[in-house]
Amino acid sequence: MRRVLIDNLKGNEIVARPVYSVNGSFLLSKGIHIKRSYMTRLRELGVDYIYIEDELSKGVELNDFIEDKTRENCKKEVKKVLEVYSTQGHLELTNVVNAAHDIVDDVLSQRNIIVNLVDIRRKDEYTYAHSVNVCALAVLMAIKLGYNKNKVKDIAVGALLHDLGKVLIPEEILNKPDKLSEKENEMIKKHVIYGYEALSEASWISSISKVIILTHHENIDGSGYPFGWSGNKINNATKIISICNVFDAMVTRNAQRDAYKIYEVIEYLVANKNRLFDAELVDVFIKYIAVYPSGMGIITNDGRKGIVLKQNNGFTTRPIIRILEDEHGKCEDWIEIDLLENKKIFIVDTYEI
Repeated sequence: MRRVLIDNLKGNEIVARPVYSVNGSFLLSKGIHIKRSYMTRLRELGVDYIYIEDELSKGVELNDFIEDKTRENCKKEVKKVLEVYSTQGHLELTNVVNAAHDIVDDVLSQRNIIVNLVDIRRKDEYTYAHSVNVCALAVLMAIKLGYNKNKVKDIAVGALLHDLGKVLIPEEILNKPDKLSEKENEMIKKHVIYGYEALSEASWISSISKVIILTHHENIDGSGYPFGWSGNKINNATKIISICNVFDAMVTRNAQRDAYKIYEVIEYLVANKNRLFDAELVDVFIKYIAVYPSGMGIITNDGRKGIVLKQNNGFTTRPIIRILEDEHGKCEDWIEIDLLENKKIFIVDTYEI
């Protein structure tokens, strides 16, 4: 399977991964053929991509590191929490805590994980999908760092609820397509205070989860908010969420910009080690992220185009690829190359096939 831009679909492609509505029902089921009317509706919903099965992507290995059922249930539970809090001013969090624990169990059940970003988002579920992705990435990091299960669960809960306070920020500011004013920026920064205050008296939620909600925008050099803390004053759980939060936000399109390519975001994280982010934690994070996800179109240093077939564990910049076109754009016999074995060839860019 491979990910395809909605605008690149021609019609009659076979859906490889389901697309869900905000209540968890199917918008598109796996195995159906795409019709023009479906494409129009997906655009209206703000869906940029879907996954399809075709001859071009035959042999591509693309597995999510949490189950589809877990991902969609978590989105649904986060949505419920945010809606109840925004309309009624109180929180019903038993189910969202259980959802966080399901993510922990999903990640713990797998041995070798390389994260391919496979979730399909609609613009009306950005906050919910973002919270789930940040949670899943943070859980993976916490497990790889050897944290005990209780601490991992606390981090998971904090991650799912880290943007709780944004429900009190006017939507016209959160989704403003133009540059925010200084006053608007200051208003958005208050979401960490709002989220923390909503849970500050709750005895059932751990102090780690609360600290994550309050401080996930603090930076190692003291340039973050709300306190301008630096270095070891920032809890390690917060440092983990900070990396996952920035990564997921940057690889996703928002009202003000297009999504960054994954390798660009990895470069940003690495460039800001010991400035914005903890260096050791960045190194742990990028070890498990597919820099060039399976199913992605790639361009090699010798000018050929291809598709990523699968990942090599521990070598996230050196996947196995299939060459589709030579340097002159001609399509002859497809060639498969393991970049871990062929050191002279490397990927210089990605493109939408």
